[in-house]
Amino acid sequence: MTDVNIATEMLSDAFTDRFDVALLISADGDLVGPIHKIRSLFPGKRVVVVFPPARHSNALKNIAHACLHLDRATLVKSLFPDQVVKSDGFMLHRPPEWR
Repeated sequence: MTDVNIATEMLSDAFTDRFDVALLISADGDLVGPIHKIRSLFPGKRVVVVFPPARHSNALKNIAHACLHLDRATLVKSLFPDQVVKSDGFMLHRPPEWR
């Protein structure tokens, strides 16, 4: 259901004018439909697809306004630390499988 939830949020954000340019980090070709609908209903909005490491979709590349490739080194540099303390003092812990 992840692709359905992403599609719903993208369309909702387009209808409520919450973005001018959306970045979609995915290589899931099932998301071609929502991008196509955004392009047809909101010609002023842009959708840029960012492909995760070692992933690609020609269908998404062809429907998006632009596409980028995220390499593993950049992704590793973007990870949160093992622990993050919220402003209220609550400690968030990164799951071991995200390391």
